[in-house]
Amino acid sequence: YRNGAKVVRSFKPDFVLIRQNLRDAGEDYKNILLALKFGGVPSINNINAIYNFQDKPWVFAHMMEIQKRLGKDNFPLIEQSYFPNHKEMLSAPRY
Repeated sequence: YRNGAKVVRSFKPDFVLIRQNLRDAGEDYKNILLALKFGGVPSINNINAIYNFQDKPWVFAHMMEIQKRLGKDNFPLIEQSYFPNHKEMLSAPRY
């Protein structure tokens, strides 16, 4: 704000290289990725892939679909468990 009026600044980069995850312990940068996609900004990495890979359970579910098509011998995966939140993890069986 300058003199009581909101100052809006914008820019459009020629291209981007995304080097970090969309989320970390304290921040979520999904809004920036969406803005880049909406603005048609070219990216060295595939913006669609970055968006689709932001949730590991989503990616693993797709890999399980591939495994069903190809077979476990042709597309082996390390077994994983999904917990919808941290409370569910606390009641999980111990190994």
